[in-house]
Amino acid sequence: MANGINIDFPFKETVTGGIFETTKTTANALKADLISLLTTRRGQRPMRSSLYSPIYDYIMEPLDGFIKSELKKDIEKKVSEFIPQISITAIQFFEEEENNFLSIDITFRIDKSFKTDSVTLNIARESV
Repeated sequence: MANGINIDFPFKETVTGGIFETTKTTANALKADLISLLTTRRGQRPMRSSLYSPIYDYIMEPLDGFIKSELKKDIEKKVSEFIPQISITAIQFFEEEENNFLSIDITFRIDKSFKTDSVTLNIARESV
């Protein structure tokens, strides 16, 4: 089995042993954890009912200033609850109407290393 910290997200098959590719650094593990948290729908973790992304609660709402502000606060709260090693420094929302996506760019800092990184999530705006 490959040595690593946790399973990389999104899942990828490994060729070095084991089933899934693993993360090799703490920074990559935290980034994978962030992506995993923010793409988890309510109810997907039955024994951890509060572990879900707030994005899906807002996905069908009009993306006005109020909704952006509330969603930003909810994302920051959820991340600080489950991944306290990460501080979110910026969140930007973009609507891709031709593809029916909500694109979210999140810039964050890993507290111990002061490393800054970002993730982009493309969430389909379909019936949930």
